[in-house]
Order: sequence, then structure tokens, then C-alpha cells
Amino acid sequence: MLLKSPTECPISFGTKTGSGHSMVLDSNGADVPQMFIQAAFAAGAIPVGEEEAAFVSSPVDTKTKSANELIIDGIKTMLERKSDNDFTAGGLPDRRVLSKVVGLNVTAEDLAVAWKTLNESV
Repeated sequence: MLLKSPTECPISFGTKTGSGHSMVLDSNGADVPQMFIQAAFAAGAIPVGEEEAAFVSSPVDTKTKSANELIIDGIKTMLERKSDNDFTAGGLPDRRVLSKVVGLNVTAEDLAVAWKTLNESV
């Protein structure tokens, strides 16, 4: 089956069996063997000859707050509910819990910046 990347950026994918087989598709497309079809579609590949616009849409920006502001709000929520499981032994918010509260993957750097900002505002 002829598939291609929907954008100028190549996409890569492999088999789910752990065999180590992988493939890369660019916007020109290539014949994809049957064993890669499901992984190719999961990675975002589209059939050659199809319009990209039918498959790719720009994310709708409905956020009114930055990621840092959302993380600070998440920390405030965790502080208000006063659950011991929300914080590490060192007293910092647990990033795994914070990520779930915020709905974002919170990195250690994200947490440090937000925690500093929150503490400076008090």
C-alpha cells in the first residue's frame, strides 16, 4: 500500500512485535509492507494521492493560560486538598500527580519554575 507522511516532516514507525523492523516515510511516500500498515496509520501516515487537509488539522488553540500558569494552578489545587500522596518526602509536589491534575507532562524543570514563581508570589 502506498503511504506517505502528511507533512514535510518524516514519520517513523516499527512493528509492535519487537522484531526491530522499522520504516520511515517522507512526504513523497513509499510502498509499505503489510506488516507495517497498522503502525504506519497509527504514526499518522496517509494514502498517497489523498489530500493532507482531509487528514491533518491544526490544533485549536483554546487555552487562555500558559503551561506554566496551568502548572501553578495545579500546584495550588494540590495544596488546597492537603493530601500527603500529592507531595514528595522533600515537600515538593509529586510530578506524576501534578501531571494528572494539570493534564500535561510536567518536567522537573517545569515544576522548578512554577514552584519558584508560586513561592515568590506569596
